[in-house]
Amino acid sequence: MKGAPVRVTMVIDHPAQHFTRALQILSAEPGVQLDVCYWSAAGRVHDAGFDRSVSWDVDLLRGYPWRAPEPGQPAAGRIRWLIGQLHARRPQLVICYGWASPIARASLLYCRVARIPVVLYGDTTWQHSARGGHRVLRALALRVLMRASAGAVSTGAFNREFYISHGMDPRRIWPGICPADTGLFGMARAGSRATPGAAPTPLRIGFAGKLIARKGVDELLRAAARLPIARAWSVTVVGDGPLRPELEALAAALGLADRVTFHGFANTTEMPRLLAAFDVMVVPSRRDMRVLVTIEAMAAGAAVIVSDATAVWGPGDLVEDGVTGLVYPSGDPDALGRQLSRLLEEPGLLATLRRNGAARAAEFGPDAYARTMASAIRMCLPS
Repeated sequence: MKGAPVRVTMVIDHPAQHFTRALQILSAEPGVQLDVCYWSAAGRVHDAGFDRSVSWDVDLLRGYPWRAPEPGQPAAGRIRWLIGQLHARRPQLVICYGWASPIARASLLYCRVARIPVVLYGDTTWQHSARGGHRVLRALALRVLMRASAGAVSTGAFNREFYISHGMDPRRIWPGICPADTGLFGMARAGSRATPGAAPTPLRIGFAGKLIARKGVDELLRAAARLPIARAWSVTVVGDGPLRPELEALAAALGLADRVTFHGFANTTEMPRLLAAFDVMVVPSRRDMRVLVTIEAMAAGAAVIVSDATAVWGPGDLVEDGVTGLVYPSGDPDALGRQLSRLLEEPGLLATLRRNGAARAAEFGPDAYARTMASAIRMCLPS
């Protein structure tokens, strides 16, 4: 970018650990003057999915300019604060994370009145967006939004189709990524490599996430129950949530009490080591978008098996079936069991998926996020 840096404001609901390093790199981009506005920057929040109060053990706000309203303000006060920030900063471009949150909707309305170009960023997919009530009104609102926006940054093939299906011109959609700190997880992979000549170990199957129905952990347990009992394998469930007692009881009922370990909640700094210990990471979600733990697990050296109800797979995407991971039809534990059995019986396939997956995950790091976002900023503004 030549000349003065472009004044860009990002509006985001709350800080997230997978964006921290990416925002640091983007804020150092010579052609971008970045400012991030959060709806809330609270250090500790209650996460219903984990069924607990969560405070991440890394600094999510270091190394880039950010602003947030005072804690405890009501929604009306936060909206007034946001409008004041946008009015004072007069950004040349607003990048809106999502479109349904209060900060997104307030920003979209203000930018429409103030004639500030908006670029959309998110992970909504066309197949999931068609669900739920008020579909007609929702589709109409989305069509108006797509036509009013300057463009969008897509985070995958399904996300791109979402924008197109609601009327956005494909020429105004720029390729992007939903990033993870792949370098950090890659270092964990390097530190966990087995010693040459060491005795074979059981196939270590893992899951990491919230223990809620949508994540499909019960499907993983039922699939594991179909694996040959004579072979050496184990399952580790990392995470917590309201369904943990029910899932522990299911594991026992399936005869897996000695094969399945429930690790419990793990904070940010623990995750690289935990994921690097897995041979296989299973993402059995019944409905999900860009499941970031998929990138992290691949970077950490695990082969991944994902359900087709996630939005991380497809030609050219993060998970290509049989190339960088395996895909199975959601809701079919038999199919998931067959994919697990393949990796149990075919060590060559397991090694290939781990190697290819780590290489593909490297393309989804914070540097790639900053590069693609800077490119979208340059492309959507008049020269």
